[in-house]
Amino acid sequence: MEPWFADAKPIDSLEPEIAFHLWDEFHPAPGRQPEPLALPEFPRASRLLARTSEAVGHEAELAAYYGRVAALARRHALKLHQVRQYFWMDLRLDNDEADVHLSFPWYDTFATMDHFLSAVAGNEQGMIFADQDQGWAVEVWARDGTLYIRESDPDSDDDDEPGQAVALPRAGLQDRIAPLRERTAKLVARLAKELGADVWTTGEAPSFP
Repeated sequence: MEPWFADAKPIDSLEPEIAFHLWDEFHPAPGRQPEPLALPEFPRASRLLARTSEAVGHEAELAAYYGRVAALARRHALKLHQVRQYFWMDLRLDNDEADVHLSFPWYDTFATMDHFLSAVAGNEQGMIFADQDQGWAVEVWARDGTLYIRESDPDSDDDDEPGQAVALPRAGLQDRIAPLRERTAKLVARLAKELGADVWTTGEAPSFP
């Protein structure tokens, strides 16, 4: 057992969700005036985020929004890597009742997120996932049907600070991850078909069509 397991907050579940970042302005280049960018009109809890659960049934609207982004990029002769931020995604695991909110601030493509999700969805035991970047780290352990997840700041000077650590049943989170992965994959496939390029899975599509 890791020492921080003892400090992990026991919770019943976490709700995993992936969202598409939205922008209401398009910035052509530094020093140039931004241009308005019309947002999709389907209902959302957050104006500038479209959760996968909210986007289902509104794929055409979301695809049209990304079509507007691509059109503006072409108008200003911008390459895909210059406008990657308009296609960023966001992964979170939340339990509002327990006031637990785990974020993955350096993950902006489905492939990076799915690496974490597939590790939790599998059956490996012990430390099943770990990653870190500037000011952020996450590690996940599986033991006897329980998941121990800790999000922390590896750059912190406080060695006694365990970060945000939780313990929860693995099966419950796995049940929620399966439909999320399927839903996200279908949405990305639909958006890629409409746009003519998959900008969401790895972020490495060669160019706009």
